[in-house]
Amino acid sequence: MSGALLVLGLGACKKSEPAATAAAAAPAASAPAAPATPAAPAAAKPVPEAVKKLLGRWMRSDGTYVLELRGADISGVVDAGYFNPKSINVSRAIWMQGAAGLQVMVELNDVGYPGATYVLTHDAATDRLVGQYTQPQMQQTFDIDFVRQAKP
Repeated sequence: MSGALLVLGLGACKKSEPAATAAAAAPAASAPAAPATPAAPAAAKPVPEAVKKLLGRWMRSDGTYVLELRGADISGVVDAGYFNPKSINVSRAIWMQGAAGLQVMVELNDVGYPGATYVLTHDAATDRLVGQYTQPQMQQTFDIDFVRQAKP
């Protein structure tokens, strides 16, 4: 235990260096930013190509509902918008690799849409989003699909 006290005591001695030495060490003091640097490459890790294929404007085949997937990151977060025809608040959107393939889950939280969710799988063969829409307020779930809208 005295060894631990000795180490703590030596650490305390380093902090009481003269001001000139501390000033010279100031550039090294910015070194604690270095732990943030390893996190940066993880954030810069590219999103899989299959996820990039989800991005775009999608129109529900049974109406004028539009799901816009603008961006995604490696953590699974998706930047999404939902319109009917005005903007409906998207409280959360994520992508994930599910048993059925690449999926996107979008949760809405707005007047008339409290907690409504889409769980959609990308059908790469037909380039459609296919899945279910759950409307908890009505206690109903519907089979649904979206078709990609052409870029303007």
